[in-house]
Amino acid sequence: MNSNDDEDDLDEYQEKIEAITRLYRRKPHNMIEEVEKLGFEYCVDDGDDADEIAEEKTARPANENEKRLVSFLENRAEPDDKITALWCQETQKEDASVALWRRYFRAGSAQLRMLILFGLDTHPCDQILLMQLAFLHEFVPMHREILARYLRACDEETDLQKFAVLAQDFDEAADSFDYDALEALRERYASNSAKSETVAKLLKERAKLENGVVSF
Repeated sequence: MNSNDDEDDLDEYQEKIEAITRLYRRKPHNMIEEVEKLGFEYCVDDGDDADEIAEEKTARPANENEKRLVSFLENRAEPDDKITALWCQETQKEDASVALWRRYFRAGSAQLRMLILFGLDTHPCDQILLMQLAFLHEFVPMHREILARYLRACDEETDLQKFAVLAQDFDEAADSFDYDALEALRERYASNSAKSETVAKLLKERAKLENGVVSF
């Protein structure tokens, strides 16, 4: 192989790297498929479930509601109250198409992100939407959104039982980027006795679990 061949190979490699970079900036609906189109092979990490990924690739919408949602996720439409309500309905029913929807989480769908955030704009304390945001965060890091959305939810939730669930979920989601949510909430609600006491209990329970002590 001569020097010209080496330069051609290097140029081709650099072009592919630039194409991958543009993909991540553009955030296509199905990142895996787009990467494979560029000539790269998607490899499953040890932590990934190959069976789940194979199931996601073959999943197809089975009814009109699912077709409407897939159409939204595959295109560039703006979310509205109707599509958000449909999303919540279809993802929470007992026979939900888990593999179909999980595919968009794993792909880091920009449309899905926009849909979830739109729903949280209207319903900031919605635990399911917040959990979906946290799940999407596992595939596309969104530190700022996790902090902003969970803090708003904790601020606005007045039911202490629901607040406790939100605070615990927040702590688990933020742990992925080494943010101690419970400690932050303890400082935030220092002047709110009810929420402060709730956070203190959660901190105590977390300490027991970290020390291997389980309460029955």
